[in-house]
Amino acid sequence: MVQFNGWVDPVPSGGASKTASTIESYQITVNEVPPSNGTLKVDYTKSIYTRRVPKSDMHEMELNLTSNSPRLYCITLEVKDVADNVGQSRRFMLFDNTSFIETWKENSYKFDSASPETNFTWQTHHNDICLNWKNYFINMFYLKNELLNKIESEPHGQITGVYEQTTGLLPVGGTPNVHGIIQYFVSWKLNNGAFTEEQLVPNVLNQRFCTNLNVADGQTYTFNIRPVDIVDNTFNESRTVYIDRSPPHINNIWLKKDGYEMLYVHNSTDLSKMQMTFDALDPHSGLQNIKWEFGIADTSTALTSGYLSVVQTTNVSFILPFV
Repeated sequence: MVQFNGWVDPVPSGGASKTASTIESYQITVNEVPPSNGTLKVDYTKSIYTRRVPKSDMHEMELNLTSNSPRLYCITLEVKDVADNVGQSRRFMLFDNTSFIETWKENSYKFDSASPETNFTWQTHHNDICLNWKNYFINMFYLKNELLNKIESEPHGQITGVYEQTTGLLPVGGTPNVHGIIQYFVSWKLNNGAFTEEQLVPNVLNQRFCTNLNVADGQTYTFNIRPVDIVDNTFNESRTVYIDRSPPHINNIWLKKDGYEMLYVHNSTDLSKMQMTFDALDPHSGLQNIKWEFGIADTSTALTSGYLSVVQTTNVSFILPFV
């Protein structure tokens, strides 16, 4: 439905009211605006729809525009008075009942404040939590068909100022977007709590959000990003990050022989018959493996070393392979 209220034929400055010829007719013309990698241009060479109505109490017109795929249309209103003077205005309309938001799996959606060595799932500091989803959420149609770019001015310079569409969702200056997405909303929860109220991510083009939550070791945060595209399609996807900046604990280190715990040896023969025992734990992230090394402290010489997997291991002990 197109509405065009408020048009009048003004009385010329200093003239009598009878010198205004009054409005004679309204004409609506619809042209397509094809996609382009650069500035969009209205295709004025062919009209999709045109209708002229004489002046009456009718100030609206219903348009029956259909398409199998999204289309951007330019709707031009031409107002003519009895003296054949013409005024024009135009607005833009996007028809889209088929596109949708999806994810581009080749791109990452991750906490870039977390450690790369943990596949960005463990944050090993207490600074801001930062989530990055650059080019992860997309509307594939608008990725391949750029319809939200800047639009070229009317070729004859007849439509300017308030008669041009300079505000709204589809201004001639272009709509800031990321492959059709014009807004991102973020929310989060701590551990098993409830999600916070959504808040708008400040800059849609950044595709990144940081916040300071005064985190502590042992906490788990889940963040949800909800993109919204130009026709109000939405999508939801979450990521979880774990907080742990403290190193593991190692306690009760002993050399053990014949059931006795000690920290001394008499000779290499004693050493070959001993076990090293210790307690190792990490209360927040757990242990993945233990690297051990045996050497001479005075000369900082490493004699032997190795790794011990501790996945699902409760008591950690091993025999040093040193003779």
